[in-house]
Amino acid sequence: MSKFFYNVAIAVPLRQAFTYHSNQQIIPGTRVAVKFGRTNKLGIVTEVISEANIKTKPIHMVLDDLPIFSKTELKILKWASDYYLHPIGEVINSFLPTNLRQTKNTFEAETMIKSNREIIEQNLEFETILNSEQIKAVKFLNELKGFTPTLLHGVTGSGKTEVYIRCIYEQLLKNKSVLLLAPEIALTPQLESRLRNQFGDSVGIFHSKMTPSARYKAWKKFKSGEIKVIIGTRSAVMMPAPKLGLIIVDEEHDASYKQQEGFKFSARDIAIKRAQMIKIPIILGSATPSLRTLKLVEERKFKTISLTKRVTQKSPPKFSILDINEVKLISGLAPQAIEAISQTLKQKKQAMIFINRRGFAPQFICSYCDWKAMCNSCDSSLVFHHQVARLICHRCDSAFGVPTHCPSCSKAQLSFHGTGTEQLEETLKELFPGTSIHRVDRDSTAKVGSLETILSEINNAETGILIGTQMLIKGHDFPNLELVVTVDVDQGITSLNSSAVEEMGQQLIQVAGRAGRSDGNATVLVQSRYVNDQNLLQLRSGNYLNFAKSLMKQRQATNQPPYTFEATIKASSPKAQTNIEMLTYAKQFIDTSTCVLIGPIPAMQSKVRGSYHHHLVIQANTRINLNKLLIYLADSLTNDKNAISKKVRWSINVDPIEF
Repeated sequence: MSKFFYNVAIAVPLRQAFTYHSNQQIIPGTRVAVKFGRTNKLGIVTEVISEANIKTKPIHMVLDDLPIFSKTELKILKWASDYYLHPIGEVINSFLPTNLRQTKNTFEAETMIKSNREIIEQNLEFETILNSEQIKAVKFLNELKGFTPTLLHGVTGSGKTEVYIRCIYEQLLKNKSVLLLAPEIALTPQLESRLRNQFGDSVGIFHSKMTPSARYKAWKKFKSGEIKVIIGTRSAVMMPAPKLGLIIVDEEHDASYKQQEGFKFSARDIAIKRAQMIKIPIILGSATPSLRTLKLVEERKFKTISLTKRVTQKSPPKFSILDINEVKLISGLAPQAIEAISQTLKQKKQAMIFINRRGFAPQFICSYCDWKAMCNSCDSSLVFHHQVARLICHRCDSAFGVPTHCPSCSKAQLSFHGTGTEQLEETLKELFPGTSIHRVDRDSTAKVGSLETILSEINNAETGILIGTQMLIKGHDFPNLELVVTVDVDQGITSLNSSAVEEMGQQLIQVAGRAGRSDGNATVLVQSRYVNDQNLLQLRSGNYLNFAKSLMKQRQATNQPPYTFEATIKASSPKAQTNIEMLTYAKQFIDTSTCVLIGPIPAMQSKVRGSYHHHLVIQANTRINLNKLLIYLADSLTNDKNAISKKVRWSINVDPIEF
């Protein structure tokens, strides 16, 4: 009997595949059940090998009649494993539906669905008439051939979604599928509504708030071709499709495309690699493109097409910076901002307050001894949440009761400091009784369908106040919104995070873009204690590209990304000193002639869930040099016998966005 040998990827924290044998031929990409240690585990056959020089175990069971991933899709997954230096089994497992991560479930392939071009042509009418810029953009994008990464830079309200729709239509006529990525779940309802109105049941969604069975159903339908268009968050980037013709990355700049824990991948970058490997166009859409994308456009590695005007032909909002240094704030709002809200409501319009802090108050302090409520497991202040009357850690979600006396000095002089979305909601209800107030944050949208309900109420209301975190500022269209007030924007100015200023600029332009779409008389009030900050003054014009170009000059002068390439080595353990010793030890494996090392330094959140976190930052002048350094370092630490490297959990983060 013939014996066939296969490399099998298993979801374990080891950077290798494992060799097994079988008496039957198995196509790579197929799921199998194998014995690993003392347990049965799920594996994915990654390749066929001619022979094995070691003793191998048999494959216990072949779970699928047809492979889950194609040969090309496996190559992309292998690239992701190599690029991010993450175990191949865990990489593949990240993109499997929950239903297929167990050995007891069998993938049942569905019959390929054929498209009828005549039905698509006859039954599809576009409700919206494109303007000249949109027509030019659609023509430009639909003429792209092969791998052509292209930035669609459109100011907020310029109608990028309508351009996407026309490009999707072109692919459907060719019987091709389209993958449309959105950075957050909050953006999927609006996109789904727009695309379903146009393409009906050809459209599906895929994100983590769906039930496992609903996700699996969408995954199967996209793989079979029954669904031609999928709208998904970052986990959808590797959904198999029979004839993928186009990838669209909406809000390409958004930090949410980067996974922060476990497999630290960028869905945006994997999408670009996928388009390259299958030789199809990819559209990166944004009103506030990342500096990295703008640099690639500058180097002519990416093409670009612009939408410079709003579809309503209305002027963008006017920016006004409020100096709050000598001002007594009411729940974070300056009197001038409160008066502006009052005037907006009198005009039967809507006002939005943007504050990126949920909860009631971010700090709970004793005014007598300066005791502060801190999480026992994290280096984080406990945030008071009024609705549940608890102090909650936003890092580990631990919750505590609210003491009446200081645990340190026993004095009854405890008070809340700072402002969160809950507090703003209560204050505004007192200031404007009877006014419709809508709060959009992670707490208010926790229940399934709650976000859609809130957005519907906002759009159906003539007037009212919107309060929200960054969930509210991306991609949404609020026709009656005339005033935006930003609270605590100074975090972007004072933060030590290298990407903070870029993110601040993107957030301000994005939140401003929600306003004034109907009549062009909108105002954006930016509250700040740093009114002379050059980056803030640059943003006052509302021209993001000018701000970005200025910031890129600063980055180039200081040799910061995107003019250098970065990675961090993160060490985590119950003792800070152990992290420092391990990262100091790791330095010996890094060739400093081709890079710059920074650290070891504490992470921005130095303690989370009882473990301390430290980083070693590596900066290299080329991507190739960085990758070589990281491969050697990872191999050295993996095979190292020194006890110090075994005392910590370490991981590599390529292209980090925070430290």
